[in-house]
Amino acid sequence: MPPFIHKGRVPFHATDAAGIVHFANYFRYMEEAELYALNARGFRPDNYAYPRVHIEADYRAPLKFWDEYTVQAELLKIGTTTLHWRFTISGPAGICAVLHSISSRRQADLINPAPYTDEERKRLADLLISPSQEPLNTEK
Repeated sequence: MPPFIHKGRVPFHATDAAGIVHFANYFRYMEEAELYALNARGFRPDNYAYPRVHIEADYRAPLKFWDEYTVQAELLKIGTTTLHWRFTISGPAGICAVLHSISSRRQADLINPAPYTDEERKRLADLLISPSQEPLNTEK
């Protein structure tokens, strides 16, 4: 199945004085795509906490005010309580950023882990990329 695609448009408040998206806003776009991808598979954001345990980003081209962008969300791995994501954000100039994120699902108390069930893993399986889709070289 194809990756989950989320689309948006850069609002004025997401840009700096030069009209370029501030780097931190890419994480907002990533989280919004993640939320919609999980929600489309029946995961409610208010049932558990999903704190980030790792995050990284490679920036390649700027997004600017009013640009349309797409976020491609793909799962690299489903752990016992973790989701390993890759988010590719593209705009008019092509790929603008590639973000990798690992979230750890926790009970609402944020202390106790909340493992994924077999049924939940099946609902997430269509977001998993095959090893042949994994990039060999992540250089720009």
